Amino acid sequence: MKFPDFASLAKNEKVARKKMRYLSLAHFADGHSRYAIADMLKVSRVSVNKWVAAYLNQGLDGLNDKPNLGRPCQLSPNQLDSLKNYVHTQSLSVKGGRINAQDVASFIKMEFGVEFQQSNIYRLLHQQGFSWITTRSRHPKQSQATQDAFKNFQLETILNIPGHVALDRVDVWFQDEARFGQQNTTTRLWATKGTRPRAVRQQQFESAYLFGAVCPATGTTEAIIAPFANSEYMHEHLKLISQATKQGRHAVVVMDGAGWHQKGMEVAFGNLTIIRLPPYSPELNPIEQVWQWLRQHTLANCCFNGYEDIVKQCTRAWNDFIMEPKCVMKLCSREWTELIT
Repeated sequence: MKFPDFASLAKNEKVARKKMRYLSLAHFADGHSRYAIADMLKVSRVSVNKWVAAYLNQGLDGLNDKPNLGRPCQLSPNQLDSLKNYVHTQSLSVKGGRINAQDVASFIKMEFGVEFQQSNIYRLLHQQGFSWITTRSRHPKQSQATQDAFKNFQLETILNIPGHVALDRVDVWFQDEARFGQQNTTTRLWATKGTRPRAVRQQQFESAYLFGAVCPATGTTEAIIAPFANSEYMHEHLKLISQATKQGRHAVVVMDGAGWHQKGMEVAFGNLTIIRLPPYSPELNPIEQVWQWLRQHTLANCCFNGYEDIVKQCTRAWNDFIMEPKCVMKLCSREWTELIT
């Protein structure tokens, strides 16, 4: 009888239990007795007999772990669907608060007459695809319908750009500004288990504004750092974007409705159109993720000596971010901004 190369299979196997089965079959293929194999591997002869019989009857598939079905769930599939719907609906409730394991246990008992211990509730929720996670904030006036309509971005672009500009000559830019300063943020970091390192958090108020813009299609970026956020610096930032747009192309700059984003600012630039995001929709602007990247990777847990130091550190952080254009494109690209399909 010809055996496969059990030694190689054991060498490449990462699961210890299965590796032991391959080793026992390797010794068996070399002609060792089952008693000798059990002595060499320090396992019971019953186990060796079981592995050898499984291979002889079923081949390599017989050495795989059998599924452990365990105790069947006390709830039927229909009851589980009702439970999933209840938990999902509660997670989207606008009334506030949150449900906990006790609430879920009460719902199950009231609806299905079945009692669960709290530890089993956690296990049940995980099995149904739920996890205990941090929520994302949203403004109470935010409209999901308005956001979905804005994602019909091709039509939005056609309605706003000059009629002679073809879509294949349009570059989409995302623009935003953020404040960085001595009222800095702290973030997670790797540390020894059981410890909680302290990060310095300043109480002073020196700060600067970073104006940033990204063209996800090309990875091109433009930024300026200013002591204030106003229309004058906004005009200078738009000027940089206009200059970065290649001749013969048109830039569509997507930005929010901040007060210094005045209407008509693009008139000074013949190759630029501004499209404003729906109100209370920061998640539509990928620059928000850029600010998060800068804080988490470079600027969090830092102290700043003053305005000049803030400018220096923000410059370093932005240059670190734009060093890899492919990473910029990956972070900021959105399918709904593709104008040519």
